[in-house]
Amino acid sequence: MLSWADGHRADRERLAPRFDGTMGSLIALCRSDPESGYQDLKSNTKASYDEAFKVVTETIGSRRLDCIHSKWFRTCYRNWRAPASVGGPERLRRAYYAIQVVRVALDYGVQSGLPNCQRLRDGMSKIRFAKNAPREEAMTYSQAVAIVDRCLRSNDISMALCQAVQWDTMMRQKDTIGEWRPEPACYQLKPGEIRRGQRVWSGLTIDKLEPGATLVVRTTKTAQPVVHLISECHLILRCLPYVDRSAPHAPVAVNSHGTPWADHRSFGKAWRSYADRCGVPQTVRNMDSRAGGITEASAGGASDDDLATQAGQADKSTTRRIYKRQAVEVSRRVQSSRRAARKIDNQPSPNPSHDTQGDEP
Repeated sequence: MLSWADGHRADRERLAPRFDGTMGSLIALCRSDPESGYQDLKSNTKASYDEAFKVVTETIGSRRLDCIHSKWFRTCYRNWRAPASVGGPERLRRAYYAIQVVRVALDYGVQSGLPNCQRLRDGMSKIRFAKNAPREEAMTYSQAVAIVDRCLRSNDISMALCQAVQWDTMMRQKDTIGEWRPEPACYQLKPGEIRRGQRVWSGLTIDKLEPGATLVVRTTKTAQPVVHLISECHLILRCLPYVDRSAPHAPVAVNSHGTPWADHRSFGKAWRSYADRCGVPQTVRNMDSRAGGITEASAGGASDDDLATQAGQADKSTTRRIYKRQAVEVSRRVQSSRRAARKIDNQPSPNPSHDTQGDEP
C-alpha cells in the first residue's frame, strides 16, 4: 500500500531527475526538498546557511561527487580561508561555515540514498578543520556608559536604550533588536508585532521597560525565561526619562525611520558610528556587551550558576568557556586566597605534650 501511495518510487528515484551528480545540484535539493531538515531551520539560521551555500555553489558547485575524494576538501578549505585581498586577514569563519554546510548537504544526500554521499561524509568525519579562536574582547562599563551618553546627546534614544539593555541584562543582540521571520497572511499578529509583506517582526517593546517593572525575556537561542529587575539596571534607568511612551508597543530598537532594523548588520553599522566617536577600539563589537557584562559580574564575585541563569544559558560551562573574558579580578581573588592559605600553613603549631608554663619562649 505504501509503495502504491508513493507511486512505486524510492526517494532516490524521486530526486534523480534533479540530481545530476554535482555538489551544486545536491545543495539545490537540500534547500528545496520538503523532507530536508533545512526546511525546519529558523529563518535567521537559514540566512546564515544560505550565505555559506552560496560560497560552496559558486566555487565547487560544478564538481561531480564521483570524481572527488574527501581529502580534497582540505584544499577547498584552504581556498575559502585565503584572504580576500593581498595582505588581508584570513577568512577562517567563512571557510569553516562552508565546510559545515558541505557536511549538511552530504548528510542530506545520505538520508536520501544519493550516490557517493556516504563515502564522502565518512571521509570528512576523519578530517579536522580549524575554526575561529574564541573571542577575547569584552566591552567595559566605561565604554558602555560612553556610548549610551553619546547616543543620548545625539537624541538617538533607541540606540542608547539598546546599548543599556545589552549591558545591564547581558542580553544577546538578537534578543535586544528583535528579528524578522516569514509568516503566512493568515497569521494573527500579537501585540507589538509588525508585518512587512510576508515577514513579521517580533522583539523587545517599550512597554516592557518600566522603572519598577520586572522584565521577563524568553531567549531566542535556549528559550529559557530570564528575569531582570529594571530598578537594578542603572544604564536602563538613565535612558528611561527620554523614552517616548505614546506608543507603548513600539519596538525598543528602531532605525532613523522609526521601523525595526532590517538585520543585525545594519544595526551594527549604526552602533559602530557611535562607538568610533567614543574611542571604542574596532576590535570591540556590539555583541561584546554580553561578554563584558558577564566578565564584570564574574570579577565582582557572582557565581557561575547565577551568571548562567541571568544570561539565559542552559549550561554554566558555556559561561566559563566563552563569556568570562579577561577576568583579572578572578585571578586576583584566587591568588589572594592562596596567600591567605600560606599564612595559615606557616603558623607554628602548638605542642600539646609540652607544658610551656614558666618556660622561656
